[in-house]
Amino acid sequence: MPESHKAEKRRLQKANRAAGIGDADGRIVRVKEAPKISRCTVCSVELKITKTNTEITAHAENKHGKTIDVCFPAAAGIAAEMRAASLAPKVSAGPTKKERKAKNNAGMDDMLSSGLASGKKGKGKGKK
Repeated sequence: MPESHKAEKRRLQKANRAAGIGDADGRIVRVKEAPKISRCTVCSVELKITKTNTEITAHAENKHGKTIDVCFPAAAGIAAEMRAASLAPKVSAGPTKKERKAKNNAGMDDMLSSGLASGKKGKGKGKK
């Protein structure tokens, strides 16, 4: 009988505690990185730096009529680092969705062709 999700979770936590991984209960806690925040040099408003910096750009242009470099000097460099990090190739454990779909379709084609390639069908029982 397969174990429940609760039992599987406890088994993994017990293994983690034995290996010394995670907290005292064996839970692996993922710590999120704090968002990068920059302060406007003109009005001292703190805004979050994103990959596109749309909020910072809108603030600098609409409120002060200046560029990002004047209001938030380090924001452009940090945004470039964030874009580069997001474009880095990710290590995947298996085939992509596109590859799985192609393989599945190829398998279905093989099954269909083997079942349909039996040649001519004989005449069935019909009225003569």
